[in-house]
Amino acid sequence: MEQSLALAQITLTEVQSRFAAWRKTKQHRSRIPEELWTAAVMLNQEHSLCKISKALSLSYTDLKERAAKFQNTLDVRSASLSMNFIPIDIAPSHAAECIVEMEHRNGNKMRMHFKGQVDLDLQSFAESFWHGRI
Repeated sequence: MEQSLALAQITLTEVQSRFAAWRKTKQHRSRIPEELWTAAVMLNQEHSLCKISKALSLSYTDLKERAAKFQNTLDVRSASLSMNFIPIDIAPSHAAECIVEMEHRNGNKMRMHFKGQVDLDLQSFAESFWHGRI
């Protein structure tokens, strides 16, 4: 985790220094270590592949292939993370039912029977009744 955080904050100059140090000590025709490739690919968040390949003296094609593989890995990880939660829309097994009866002191009465309606604003009905608007 710490290494990935460190790689996310690495600069092109720092990666150039790492490559230069590795090239001084490498044996003839040895492969570039994975951590250097990873650092180079991580720079793609801030720089173009062309700029990175030129600055680090890397094959543009090889860098592009590794960047694509890295992106595919991220896509697969994010897809598997999103698969951990699947929303399920379940309709209620029974319809909601509500009966409201009101009687005003002036003798007015109102009886409301709601079946299957769960999103009604009963307060506005009651206020209209109490204020004589119904």
